[in-house]
Amino acid sequence: MSDMTFPQPNAENVELAAANRRLTTAILGMTLLMGLIACLSYLAGRTVTHIKNEEASAGRQQSASTPVVVNPVQKPSPLVAVVPSTPVATPLAPAAIPTGSYLQVGLMNPAVDRSMEARLTQLGYKVKLLPMENSTVSRVLVGPMASAAEEKEISLKLQTDGYQFFPRRF
Repeated sequence: MSDMTFPQPNAENVELAAANRRLTTAILGMTLLMGLIACLSYLAGRTVTHIKNEEASAGRQQSASTPVVVNPVQKPSPLVAVVPSTPVATPLAPAAIPTGSYLQVGLMNPAVDRSMEARLTQLGYKVKLLPMENSTVSRVLVGPMASAAEEKEISLKLQTDGYQFFPRRF
């Protein structure tokens, strides 16, 4: 029929084919295993995130009166007591805030906790609270500052006192 002849398998060719088959099987097995691990990790992450979201929403419903942000970087020493008779500024309506440049030090719920405002006032800063729209939270502002030099001086003092802030203009 045909005069083509097929090479006869020898020991070297058989070993090489078997090694290639094992290598291919190992690579395929590792790929499938990695895919399975990735899928399980994804599903586990979704499950944990779902549980955390449920716990967080349940926690929010239970403790709606907790302070929103605690900001200075350094925690106040328990040995230093904040004197409650310190004069505390009252929250101003947005129209009552004079225009100018301010440094926003944080957010707080004035109905629950006014300690940040008291600490800043005690340190000698001019503190104003600006209520946020549709929220019980107020911005804690230091200022207004008359010049860029004054803003730089106050920002260096805030950094020294351990507060993080960012500039705001109104």
